[in-house]
Amino acid sequence: MYKLKIIILIIFFSFQNLLSQNNQIISDTINLKEVTIESINIPLKEKKSLYPISFLKFNTFQQLTPQINISEYLESVPGLFVLNNNNYAQDARISIRGFGSRANFGIRGIKIFVDGIPETSPDGQSQIDNVNLEIIEKIEVYRGNNSSLFGSSSGGAILISTFEDFNEDFIDIGYSSGSFKTTKSQATIGLANDNQKMVFFISNTKSNGFRSHSGFENFNLNFKYLKEINSSNKLQIIANVLNSPDALDPGGLNLEEVTTDRSQARARNIDYDAREEVKQYKLGLNLTSIIKKLKLTNSLYYNQRLFYGKLPFNNGGIVDLNRAFWGYNLNFNINSFLKYDFGFSYNNQNDKRLRFNNNSGSKSNKTMDQDEKYKNLSLYFFGSKSIKKFNFSFGLRFEENLISLENYFQSINEKTKKINSLNPSINLLYELGNLNLFTNFSTGYETPTLNELSANDDQSGFNDNLKTIKSKTFELGISNYNIKNNFNYSVRFFNISTINEITPYESSSGLRLYRNAGKTTKKGVEIEINSKISNNLNLDYSLTIGSYKFDDFKSNDNDYSNNWMPGIPDNNHNLKLKYFNKKGLNVILNLRSVGNMFADNANNTEIDGYNTIGFKISKKLDLFKINIIPFISIDNLLNQDYYDNIRINAFGSRFYEPAAGINLIGGVKINL
Repeated sequence: MYKLKIIILIIFFSFQNLLSQNNQIISDTINLKEVTIESINIPLKEKKSLYPISFLKFNTFQQLTPQINISEYLESVPGLFVLNNNNYAQDARISIRGFGSRANFGIRGIKIFVDGIPETSPDGQSQIDNVNLEIIEKIEVYRGNNSSLFGSSSGGAILISTFEDFNEDFIDIGYSSGSFKTTKSQATIGLANDNQKMVFFISNTKSNGFRSHSGFENFNLNFKYLKEINSSNKLQIIANVLNSPDALDPGGLNLEEVTTDRSQARARNIDYDAREEVKQYKLGLNLTSIIKKLKLTNSLYYNQRLFYGKLPFNNGGIVDLNRAFWGYNLNFNINSFLKYDFGFSYNNQNDKRLRFNNNSGSKSNKTMDQDEKYKNLSLYFFGSKSIKKFNFSFGLRFEENLISLENYFQSINEKTKKINSLNPSINLLYELGNLNLFTNFSTGYETPTLNELSANDDQSGFNDNLKTIKSKTFELGISNYNIKNNFNYSVRFFNISTINEITPYESSSGLRLYRNAGKTTKKGVEIEINSKISNNLNLDYSLTIGSYKFDDFKSNDNDYSNNWMPGIPDNNHNLKLKYFNKKGLNVILNLRSVGNMFADNANNTEIDGYNTIGFKISKKLDLFKINIIPFISIDNLLNQDYYDNIRINAFGSRFYEPAAGINLIGGVKINL
């Protein structure tokens, strides 16, 4: 309560300064200017957005940040929560309004796009170790059900755009080094002429990690090509390569082990040499044509991910996965009396999954050999209309999903599963001066991923007991958008009812399994405030308070009804103060407060909340027309003990993956 009072006081005094300010707004992180939100399907004005969207733009921020974790870019978004920043064998776990919280590795329940190309496979899994944080220009975060816009597994959506807003050639190089022998080398080259642009990017990142057996290394290459063929046609080509030769998994600890040594790895993870190796190749193409009032977009992509992982158990403890997925999207956008958008998309995924016994880190007998296939066809429509002070929109999307399996190891060919879904959304906004009053209703669905379906204790075929998640969201809110007073806020209330929520659990052997959880309700409030306190000082504040509970969930002889869903905090605050001046000094102070959460469905283990402070500073120096920018970033300034990740329902109460204490990274970036 004391920390909350301090935050409220800071905001109050900020308001006092706001009343006397009437200055032009500095554009950074969350831009207060009225900008066009260019999502994949719908151009909207931020001022009149009917959807719960956070629009983030990164200019000077890229000069201060270590550019290692995606949470650096997303932590100020209300309703969004990130775990697992520092276990690179598992990847970041992102949840939005509770969607995605079940993931034990990677990201589920949320769609991610980079430059319009999906990072999410058709079955709903996302890994972002190939996303190049260093060249992010802006991010749009859609919160809540968006199946009418983005299809299955879209309890939220994250749209990332990389560098393209430049008109002159440039070269950026950087090097940083910090705690736990973390180093990062990077270079970006941008070339521009009258009708085309190219961006080349390369980086190498490696670290020993805070905990034993937690080091990693990865190499990233990215190429972006933009061509204005003529006044009506534009072409974009994206190519991306990731090579992560090693990412060690220290595993989860029990409380006694945490008390003894927070930095230790689980002994079993060392004994079985738990780790992963990943190679990924991505190619994407977007062709946009404008014919009078019609905007036509063709998108085509291909993504291949080669994964080799060792898990801390014997039976099937080595995974060899060759995943390939590709898709095509055709979109028509017409701006006439009624603005509307329609199209179709087709996506195809093929997972070649092999498993072998893990004999103390060595590959032994084969236990699985199967092809898992997922096909998705979508037809969608979106329309919007403004009548005086009223803004309406309506979306509808039909999807057909075909899921099949060929088991070569046991000669099992399962029948193709067909899952159809029709998802509408209705949105209404009323303008009252600078105030916007709005209400939304939307539905969503999420099929189990191929990984979840193939997770069987007897390792034979798919788990036929897993059902599709279905949800309904109702929300209402108010926002204020006032450029003259340099102040912007939004308050949203949401209520999400879900059936067949998927929840993970762990067998005694260590295999991660999944079951449905009857009915759940997620409800809460999100507050977002962005203001300019003075010419040089900006404030961003976000607050999420929520209740995420099982309404009806019985499993075996256990009744979890009315319990809290694990892995989601009951409140989450983020306060960011940003100072910039004309002499090139940039400072960011970030205060974060995370509430309590539970580690298990039974609510027997409650994880205490925590508070952290981060500090970043950089200074631009001009030397012979070369910009040299040294920077320092300090995390967990108060050296708090907290957990970087909570392993939900882990067997043996091994829930805990401790976070590092105070740590820092310093470096230099050079702009030529």
